[in-house]
Amino acid sequence: MTQAPLSDETGTVVIGAGTGGAAFAGLLARHSDEPILLLDAGPDYGPFDPARWPGDMLDAKSIPLSHDWGLVSAPPQRLDLPRARIVGGCSAHNGCTISRSARADYDGWAAAGNPGWDAATVEPLLDWAHERFRVRRYRMDELTVAQAAFVNAGVRTGLPFADDLDDLAAGPGIGPMPVNIVDGVRWNAAFAFLDPVRDRPGLRIAARTHVRRILIGNGAATGVEVTGPDGRAATIRARRVVVAAGAYHSPALLQRSGIGAADRLRGLGLDVAADLPGVGAHLLDHACVELDFNGRPGLADELAAQAWNPDEQTVGRARSARCDDGPYDIHVFMVAGANSGHPGLPPISLYGGAMRAISEGQVTIGRADPDANPTVDHRYGTDPGGHDRAVLAEALALLRDLTRDPGLRDLLGTEHRPERDPLAGIVSYCHPAGTCKMGPASDPGAVVGPTGAVHGLDGLYVCDASIMPAITRGNINLPTAMIGARVAAGLLGLDPARAAGLIHQN
Repeated sequence: MTQAPLSDETGTVVIGAGTGGAAFAGLLARHSDEPILLLDAGPDYGPFDPARWPGDMLDAKSIPLSHDWGLVSAPPQRLDLPRARIVGGCSAHNGCTISRSARADYDGWAAAGNPGWDAATVEPLLDWAHERFRVRRYRMDELTVAQAAFVNAGVRTGLPFADDLDDLAAGPGIGPMPVNIVDGVRWNAAFAFLDPVRDRPGLRIAARTHVRRILIGNGAATGVEVTGPDGRAATIRARRVVVAAGAYHSPALLQRSGIGAADRLRGLGLDVAADLPGVGAHLLDHACVELDFNGRPGLADELAAQAWNPDEQTVGRARSARCDDGPYDIHVFMVAGANSGHPGLPPISLYGGAMRAISEGQVTIGRADPDANPTVDHRYGTDPGGHDRAVLAEALALLRDLTRDPGLRDLLGTEHRPERDPLAGIVSYCHPAGTCKMGPASDPGAVVGPTGAVHGLDGLYVCDASIMPAITRGNINLPTAMIGARVAAGLLGLDPARAAGLIHQN
């Protein structure tokens, strides 16, 4: 698409058009006429149009890698860390599972010193995002033979049948996933939140525009320095800067801009704008164990022959012995078919996730170069009390129980690399969060306060999964949309129910 030259000045500049940034910009544009410039390093293919959007990004059957940032975790494991470089962000290449998570998660955020983030307050925005994503639940008769066998094995193993993962009250059970899929299309955040406001005169979307750093002067964000689609550097002045580049890139951008641990920044030759040691710390994820299987002879062809054959369709939930007051803390799920997100793996992978993992990694920059990828060290399973490994051991035991079910066992075929200890090679659920932690100024690890404003600086906000003080126990796409909308509602002075359109503004 042709893009007009970048303007020199705007009201609000939003960095990142993934789920958080798109929801923020969409809600702000809906309720105000102020100039908004939404920047993204990836392409913008415009409003939903199958003739314009790449087919792999629309096809909800598989997980595409064509727009990936190419991030890899720090040694020794060097896990692929897929992140999408495109307007729509990771919602444009994910597995489409939707979850509101649990009331206990948001109530916990509020109890940690973040008023206005309790479940009762944010639920209208979760509902708003749920509707915008056009969520539906699979029926059992829509499942592939592999996914149906997985659900049936779970029920016979003792998990109750359930298809309510997108409910705040969802508890243990197993069943079809709720998904943001419309007629086979992955309904991403660009379609959900930006398409309804693309015609607003105040909103401008600038794609293929890389933000080098945030400009800081006299204790306030004053704009951004970018490299435009033509490769030229430009400066954009703004009254407000909102960062929504994701849990890896948001802290990296803040660090490049002189916001982070002062000693480390000075060691990189950067001027310190704000000494906030929490920037890039507190990296959370849903750590997983993985079992791979070769599938019974002919299974891959059988799955490929089905008219609708996505890799993922079902999920199970369970409580470990270490579960908190919430309803569950374990996910089990199956990837069966092309295994598109992990080329080179056999047709079937079973995963067990620790959905309230507390081990903390970090995101750092090795130099001030804006074109260099950040260093990501997840440190899975390293919490001192052994909580995460204990939960993962129970998740692994549940997976082993499932594989003993005759119906599923026959479908799985032989185990791939049976000698491998899954607990020795913990893998990612690809749900990074927490690296710009939300909390009161009295918390030395907090980066932003409950409005999303960065501590110690005026006019600078963060509104993506990086601000989660604790990770939600479900897939994080929907909560991330809520975060973007919640920060926008706060800046607008709107009660979340009014911002979501449930109560009309007087």
